[in-house]
Amino acid sequence: MSRIRNYTSVVTPAVSQHAIELLLVEAGARTISKFYHEDTKRCEGFFFQLQVGPQLLSFKLPANAEAVYQDFVKRAYRLDTKKRAALRAQAERTAWRTLHEWCQIQLDMIALRMVEPLQVLLAFQFDQEQQQTLFQRLAAADFKYLN
Repeated sequence: MSRIRNYTSVVTPAVSQHAIELLLVEAGARTISKFYHEDTKRCEGFFFQLQVGPQLLSFKLPANAEAVYQDFVKRAYRLDTKKRAALRAQAERTAWRTLHEWCQIQLDMIALRMVEPLQVLLAFQFDQEQQQTLFQRLAAADFKYLN
């Protein structure tokens, strides 16, 4: 298995979340809100709106800490309750720090005009009526629209 960046991050999720918000504001986000897990009450990601040409588009940007946790569990040795709790906390920190770095790089590329905003954000474009991102809609249709 490959080595994962930020897997030992000590930066709290709140610090990474705040840094992401600042990056989105700097990139021109008009509105930003967080969404939370219903049971754990942990922040799971951001919704934000960005002016792209004549349209104000919505985006959903998840941290997906659960996927990071599942990966950590697969890599772990002799898991007990205490170690699982520590892995979950580390997964939260890793997921948020990784998302922060991703945002930083993508938004730098946009600022430098290396890419257009939709080249890096299109998969995260969010349809509020269907409550799905563009990627989720494509996946639900087995990506048949890509042919």
